[in-house]
Amino acid sequence: MPPDNSALADRFAIRELIDRYCYAVNERDWAVLESCYTEDAVWDVGKPLNFRLEGRKAIVEIASTKISEEDFVVQTAHATVIWLDGAKARAHSTIKEVVRSKAAAGIQILATYADELVKPDGEWRFKVRTYRVTNIEFKAPAGDCYREWLAR
Repeated sequence: MPPDNSALADRFAIRELIDRYCYAVNERDWAVLESCYTEDAVWDVGKPLNFRLEGRKAIVEIASTKISEEDFVVQTAHATVIWLDGAKARAHSTIKEVVRSKAAAGIQILATYADELVKPDGEWRFKVRTYRVTNIEFKAPAGDCYREWLAR
C-alpha cells in the first residue's frame, strides 16, 4: 500500500501560501495578496502598530495603500512550524521586515505571525493572521533604492 502523502502535501501548500504572501508584499501584487485570505479573514497586528482588520477587502486595501507609499518593503518568513488538523491548521513563522520610505526613513522589524488556516475548496487560506513585533528599529536600511515598480 503506498504511503499517504496528504499531510506532506498540506504542509508544502501552507508553506507555499506563507511564501506567496511575502512575494505579494514584496512585489506589490495585490491580487495575489487577496488570494491568500478567506473572505472573512482577520488581520490582528499588536503593539506598537495596534490595529485589527476584518475582511479580505479591508486587509488588502490598507496593506496596498501603506506599502505603495514606501520605496520598498521586503518581508521574509522563516522558521515556520505547521500543525495540521484536518481542513484546519495553525502555523507560526518568524518574520524579518525591512521598510524604506520615500523620505529615506524606515523601519526594520523582527516579528512572528501566528496563523489560523482553513482549506475551503481544497486550497489553504489565512483565516486569522496574528502579527506580533519582537523588535522594531525606526531606522532606514543603508544604501539606495533602485527598484522600479510596475503599475498594477
